[in-house]
Amino acid sequence: MWKIIFQNLWSRRKKNGWIFAELIIVSMILWVLLDVSAVYLYNKLLPLGYDADRLCVVSMTTYSEKDPIYQKEYATDDACVESMDLIMRKVKGYKGVENATYVFSSWQYIGANSNQTYSFRSGNIAVDSLVKQIDVLRFHANTNFFETYGMETVEGSPSPEELSKLNFSWKDVVITADVARRFFGDEKNAVGKQIYFQNWKKDTIWCPVRAVLKDVHYQTYRPSYSLVFRPQDKPELYTHCKVMIRVKTGVDVDEFINGFDEFMNKELSVGNYYAERIDSMKNMQRTSERSYFTINNITLILTLFFLINLCLGVVGTFWLQTRNRVEEMGVLRTFGATRWCIRTMLLGEGFVLSTLAVIIGCLLYLQIALHTTFLGTTLGMFYDEGINMIDNWVLHFGEHFAIISLLCYVVILVTVLIGIYLPARNISNVNPIDALRDN
Repeated sequence: MWKIIFQNLWSRRKKNGWIFAELIIVSMILWVLLDVSAVYLYNKLLPLGYDADRLCVVSMTTYSEKDPIYQKEYATDDACVESMDLIMRKVKGYKGVENATYVFSSWQYIGANSNQTYSFRSGNIAVDSLVKQIDVLRFHANTNFFETYGMETVEGSPSPEELSKLNFSWKDVVITADVARRFFGDEKNAVGKQIYFQNWKKDTIWCPVRAVLKDVHYQTYRPSYSLVFRPQDKPELYTHCKVMIRVKTGVDVDEFINGFDEFMNKELSVGNYYAERIDSMKNMQRTSERSYFTINNITLILTLFFLINLCLGVVGTFWLQTRNRVEEMGVLRTFGATRWCIRTMLLGEGFVLSTLAVIIGCLLYLQIALHTTFLGTTLGMFYDEGINMIDNWVLHFGEHFAIISLLCYVVILVTVLIGIYLPARNISNVNPIDALRDN
C-alpha cells in the first residue's frame, strides 16, 4: 500500500507541488499563532493557589499634613498601629466578613512591600551551587493572612489556621512548593530546614522554613513564580496598606460591596486613616489585566480566524483534488480495488503530504526564529530560565518547540484528512462503469 501511495505522489508531483508548498507556509504561520495562544491559555488556566472568588480589597489612605482634619498626634508609629488595628477590628466585626488581613503594597492579588527578587541558596550540600531567584512578598503575622487568601499548605506543613497562631521572627519564611522542590527535593520535608541570602552588607541571612504552601499563581496572565513570604517588620508601612476581606460562604460579593460602602464611609475613618474605596478581587484582576488580555484575545481571534480559513482552504483544495480523480478510482475498482483500499490510499497520500510539510515548515520557522530577533522580542519572557518562574514546558525551548509543533501537526493533519475523506467516501462508492463512461 505504501509503495502505491509514494508512486501516486511522485506521478502527481506537479499537481501536489503547489499543495505541498501551501502546507509548508501554513505550518509556519500556524506555529506562530498557536504558540502565542497556547502559552496564553496555559498561563490563564493554571490554578491560582488561592481562592479569589470571595475576596474584596479595601484601599486605605491617609490625610495629608495640609488637610484641615489632619491630626498630628496620630502620626506616630504607635498611633498608626492603633488606628489601623481599630479599623481591622471594625472590618472583622462587619456582617458577612469571614476573615480579613493587611496587604502591604500596590501589587495586585498578593500583597508585598515591594517586588524585590532575592537570590536564595540552600543549606542542602547536594544543591549548594543552586541559586534560585525568588520573589519575596511581605505579610503581617498573626492577622490570618493565609486564611484570608484561602491558600493551602502541603502535607506535613502547618495549616493556614496554625500559621495565624505562630510567632514569626523577621527571618522566618513561608515558601511555595516549587522552592521546596528545588532546594530540598521534596516539598513534604522542607519545614524546619533553612535557606539563606546575602543582604546589601554581604551578611548571610539564614531563614528557617516555617511552612510550605502549594504553588501560588498570583497573576493569571503571567507564568507562576517561585515565592517566599516574609513577615512585615516595619509598622510605619501601614501608610501603604490595604485591607483584604474574605466574605462568608453564600454571601454575594456585589451585594456585600454595596452594603459595605455605607459602613465604610461612616465607620472606617480613624486617626489620619480612612477607607477610600472597596472593590472585588475579580474586578481588580479584570481591570489590571485588561490591556494584556485585549492583546491576547485579539491573537486568539486571529488564530481562530486563520484556523477557519485554513480549514476552508485546505479542505476545499483536497476536496477538489480528490473529486477530480473519479476516473482513476474507477480504473482501480475495475482491477479489484476495494472501497476500503481506495479510501486508505487517498488518506495515506494526505498523511504523507501533511507530515512532510509540517516537518519542513516547523524546521524552517525554527531557523528563522533562531537567526532573527523575532522570537526573543515577542516571546522572550517564556524562554528566560534565569528568572524566578516555576519550571514547566514553556521555559524549555526543546520541549516547547516539540509541543507546539505537534499541536500544529495535529491541526493540519486533521484538516487535510477531513478534506480527503468526505469526497473519498463518495468516489470509492461510485460504480466503475459510471466512472469510466466519459473516458
